[in-house]
Amino acid sequence: MLRSKGLTDKLLLLGVDGMDPRFTKRLVEEGKMPNFKKLMDMGSCREDLMMLGANPTITPPMWATLATGTYPMTHGIMDYNISAEEDLDITLGAFSSVFMKAEPLFNVTAKAGKKTLVMHWPGGSFPPTIDSENLFTIDGSSPGACCAWSNERDLDMLYVASTKCQQPSYMPMSIKTTDIEGDEKLKFSLAPTSSAGKSPEAKERMAKYQQWYKDYIGVEGYTPSGSFVVDNVVYGNKEGLMWELADFPTGCCISPVFPANGWEFEVPADAKEFVIITFYGKVIRPALILKNEAGVYDKVAIYKDKATAEPLAVLENDVMQGVYDTVPSANGEEKVYRNMRILKIDEDGNYVRIWASRGMSCDDDSVWFPKSLFKEVTDKFGPPQPTSQMSGNDKDLILKCNNPQWTMAAEWQSKVMHHMIENYGVEVIFSHMHNIDLQGHNYMKYMKNRPTSRYDENEIVKFAESTYKITDDYIGSFMHLIDEGWTIMIFSDHALICAEEEAVAQGDNTGVCDEPFKSWGYTVMKVDENGKELPEVDWTKTKAIMTRSNSIYINLKGRQANGIVDPEDKYELEEEIITKLYGYTHPKTGKRVIALALHNKDAVLLGLGGPMGADIVFVVHESYVEDHGAGLSTAYGYQDTSLSPIFLAAGPGIKENFRTTRYVREVDLAPTAAVLLGVDMPADCEGAPAYQIFTESM
Repeated sequence: MLRSKGLTDKLLLLGVDGMDPRFTKRLVEEGKMPNFKKLMDMGSCREDLMMLGANPTITPPMWATLATGTYPMTHGIMDYNISAEEDLDITLGAFSSVFMKAEPLFNVTAKAGKKTLVMHWPGGSFPPTIDSENLFTIDGSSPGACCAWSNERDLDMLYVASTKCQQPSYMPMSIKTTDIEGDEKLKFSLAPTSSAGKSPEAKERMAKYQQWYKDYIGVEGYTPSGSFVVDNVVYGNKEGLMWELADFPTGCCISPVFPANGWEFEVPADAKEFVIITFYGKVIRPALILKNEAGVYDKVAIYKDKATAEPLAVLENDVMQGVYDTVPSANGEEKVYRNMRILKIDEDGNYVRIWASRGMSCDDDSVWFPKSLFKEVTDKFGPPQPTSQMSGNDKDLILKCNNPQWTMAAEWQSKVMHHMIENYGVEVIFSHMHNIDLQGHNYMKYMKNRPTSRYDENEIVKFAESTYKITDDYIGSFMHLIDEGWTIMIFSDHALICAEEEAVAQGDNTGVCDEPFKSWGYTVMKVDENGKELPEVDWTKTKAIMTRSNSIYINLKGRQANGIVDPEDKYELEEEIITKLYGYTHPKTGKRVIALALHNKDAVLLGLGGPMGADIVFVVHESYVEDHGAGLSTAYGYQDTSLSPIFLAAGPGIKENFRTTRYVREVDLAPTAAVLLGVDMPADCEGAPAYQIFTESM
C-alpha cells in the first residue's frame, strides 16, 4: 500500500448546488463576494474558477460523481431519474444510494477511522451503505434544503382575505403572482407534463412501481416523494419543466373578510375575521385582523379554532415569523413548522395578503443516521428550515420570502455542522447547500428580457446577486476553521444557464418528450375508443423514445417486453435518428437544436455509455438549454452564466494565492480529497488528484 501521511487532518467539502464560476467571478470583481475573494487569495483555483464538469449537468449524478470520483456509467446514477428496466417510459428518482454502484469517499474516510459527517449530500448518501460509528449522515434524499422533501407535509400558500371575496376558495398551484385582489377565480394552472387521462392498466402499473420503489429503498418511516416515480409525457407544444419553473404557480386560499363573530372567548369588538385553508384543503384555521393602539389594522392572529384562546401565531406586518401548527396524520396529529409573512395589510382591515411556506414535520427522523441526532439537533437549533421553490418570477416571494428562508436554512445548517465538529470530533464533512440552484430556477430565464418578463433583466440580476450574497455569508461562517487547521474545498455540481433563445422541451427530465419523435413516427401514443390520444406510449408501434435529460432508447426485440426493432436493424435506426437530430432546427431561429448525439459506445467519452446508458445520448445546444441538465458543462449563456461547476481550495496542504492552468474535473474531487487526508482512493475512482495545487510534490 502506497500512501503519504496526508497534507491535512481536517477537511470541509463545502458544496453549493448550482454555483456558477462565471457569475461568481463577475461578483467577486465587483466586490460583492468578499468571503469568497478572501478564500481565493488564501488558496488555489483556476483563474476562471471553473471545474470541468461531467454530464448530465444535473444534481444526483453529479453529486455521486463528486463523492466517488467516477462517471455516471460507473457509479450507476445516470440522471436525475433512472429508467425502469422493464418500462422505459417510467422514471425513478435517482437520489437513493440503492442505485449507486461505486464506493463513495465518505465510506473510505469513515473506515479509515476519521469521524465523518455527510450533511445533505444528494448523490448516493441516503441511506448510508456502511454501518460505522464514524459515519453520521443527515438527509441526502432530495434536492432543496435539508429534509426538504422527507419532512414536507404541505405546500407553499398565499392567503388572501378581502371584502371583495364572496366565499372561501382553495386551490394548489393556482396563481403566478402575489398581486391579486381577492375576487379572482382560482384554477389549477400547471400542465407542462401530463399524467391525467391514464388507462386503468397504466394507473395499476404506477401503483405497483410506487410500492416497489418505497420497498426497494427500505428505510423505516421514509415515504418517497410522489415525483420520484412518474410516467409523464412532455408535450412538444409546451416548454419543459425547468423553463416553466420561472413562472411556476403557488397555491392560494381566498377568503371573505367580515366582522368577528361566534368566538368562544372575548375578542376586540372591532376585530375582523377570515379563514385560512391549508393542508390540501383539509385544515381550516380562523384568523383575526387586529388594530394597533393607533386604531390601524396592522396584524393578524391565527387560531387553531374559535374555542382555543391562545393563538398559534400573531403576525406583524412585513415581518418573517416561524409558526408551529399541527396537521392530520396517520397517528392523529403531527406537529409542523412553517414560515409566514404578511406581505400587505390595508389600514382599514379590508384586505390582507399573507405568504406561508410549506409545513415541515417536527417529528420525522427517517433520514437521520443515527436517528438520535434528529432530536439532539432539533432541540438545540429547531427543526430543519423550510425553503420554497414555488415562487415563480415574483419579486416579493423571491426577496421577502425565499431569501430570508435560505438565510435561516444556511445558518441552521452551519450551526449543525459546527455542533458536530465541536461535540462529536468530526474531522471530515461532505456538505451540500442548494440555494443557488433552487432560487435560480425561479428567475434564470428572465435574466434576459423575454416577452413574458414582469421585470427588466437588470432587476432580475439583482435577484441573483442577493442569492449569491447568502452563499457568500454561508461560506464566511466557516472561514475561521482554516485557522483551526481545516482545509476547505468549495465546488458545485453544475451551474444554471440563461439561454440566449427560447428553450426547448428536448432534454426535459420529467418524462418522455413526445416531439419531435412523434412527428417522425418513432414514438406512437395510445388512443381511446374514440380515437383521442392518451398520454401513454404504445409500445406495440413505438420504435424509440426520448426521455430524461439526454437519453434515447430503442424499443428492441429481446430486450424490451414489447420490443419491435430487430437487433440487426438497431445501428441503422440509431444512425437515422442521429441524422434527424442534427437536422432538427429551432422554430424561431432556424438553427440546430442538438449540439451532440452519440451511439452508446461513443457516449463513453461523456461517461454516459455502457450497460446502464441509453442507446443514444444527445446534448442540447447551449442557446436552448432550459436552466441545466441537457447541455454540456462547457456551455455559456447570457449574463455571464454557464453550466460549469466551480472549484476553489484553501487551507493546509493547498498553495496560497495560486492559479492553476489545469482543468480540475469533477471526477478529480474525491481523489484530491483522499490525498489531502492521506486515505485510500475510492475503490472505483476514475479521476486523479489535482496535485498542482498541493504544497508538497507527489
